[in-house]
Amino acid sequence: MFKDNSSCDHVTHQKEITFDELAKGKTDIIFLNGRHDKFKPKIKDDKDAHYILKKCEDGNYIFGNYIGRFAFEGQEYVINSRFGKELEAKLLKTIDSAFFSSGGSVAGASGDIPMDYVLYASFISRLKLAKLSGFPSVYKKIPFRDYALHGSLDVKNFIKKDQPFMGKISSRKSSRVPDEVVARVLLKAYDILVRKNPKFALYDKEIRNFLLANANGEMKSVKDINVALNSKSVMNELYKDYKIALQIARVIILQDSRYANENAVKNLNFGYLLYAPNLFELYVKGLIEEALKILREKHNLDFMLLYQWPNDDERYRVDYLLKDKKDRTIVIDAKYRYFCERCGYCNETDMSNLVQIGKYIAAYKAKMGILVYARNCSCHKVLSENKEPIYLINVLDCPSKKDFNESIEAFKLGLANVIKKNFEEKK
Repeated sequence: MFKDNSSCDHVTHQKEITFDELAKGKTDIIFLNGRHDKFKPKIKDDKDAHYILKKCEDGNYIFGNYIGRFAFEGQEYVINSRFGKELEAKLLKTIDSAFFSSGGSVAGASGDIPMDYVLYASFISRLKLAKLSGFPSVYKKIPFRDYALHGSLDVKNFIKKDQPFMGKISSRKSSRVPDEVVARVLLKAYDILVRKNPKFALYDKEIRNFLLANANGEMKSVKDINVALNSKSVMNELYKDYKIALQIARVIILQDSRYANENAVKNLNFGYLLYAPNLFELYVKGLIEEALKILREKHNLDFMLLYQWPNDDERYRVDYLLKDKKDRTIVIDAKYRYFCERCGYCNETDMSNLVQIGKYIAAYKAKMGILVYARNCSCHKVLSENKEPIYLINVLDCPSKKDFNESIEAFKLGLANVIKKNFEEKK
């Protein structure tokens, strides 16, 4: 298995993997967050710059904007966050707080969340939605011996008066029944994840009974998965949640150790990916809310947080817009990347981000702009000291002088202090 930024064992696996390779239709990689148009390849210099995995000159690898687990061309890959396991755990918790942050959380005692748990949570959430539409059904032929006549006939009057029968007597040759193969595949995936962690069964105790009532047996082989996915019953738009649940079920079943060694599975490409920048935005949103609480309680500064808010002509949509009672605004943009201060290829992107936040300031008539990066060499930095200043604040300390929790606290205090300093001066 390839994991944790280490080199692969075999020379044939010393390769780069781009999104374009995974998206060509020869593989069944599912994306658990965001719309599919978020994952279009980014071509630069005739190469797909939207990489999943990139090899460095020293033979090691760096990861792109994705985290996940997949099998591709005979090798299994575990792609972790390039900013460490602690941040990764926080990002995973943003997906479904009901599963990972409640009193009955499926997370471990230390708060760690195995990456596959996100897959399981997505599966159950999708099934809960699917149940609301009933269960998909198919037409099933009725044996001749079970044909039933429909209609009515007064036989006594018919014989006595010798009247011709003017009605129509018909028999049903088929009827709609639950799609058993779909139910069996979903039930198999559900049993696997509950076996991995029984707490998942607590989030909807009726799911298993619902699937059992429609399955009428067990999944016979992994071939049933494709039969279910190609069934006409789940092509109906009404049952689109079942289709997505089946795609997730496929990954759950094929990753299970009981099926992983089957010949039918060994050469398949399958797995899941999460787009980390989307998760980072959600995580930073929570940190900003905590920083605003500090401003309210300690400095009597009250701001309303608006997420993904458009400007007046809807040309721009900033990640976070802060607005106070006097209608003064702050624009904040989150970037899941390392801020490069030296000259290099990545400096172009950082300059582009700086230009972008400047456009946001103008479009929203903001008093200041803040760029939030995952990591930077210095804690806080003033990027522009114009009338509307631009600040750079990083979530993680680099080089790592603090532990993770200290870095997070420093970020919240730093953000609160930057806002306090500028808005006290503007009173």
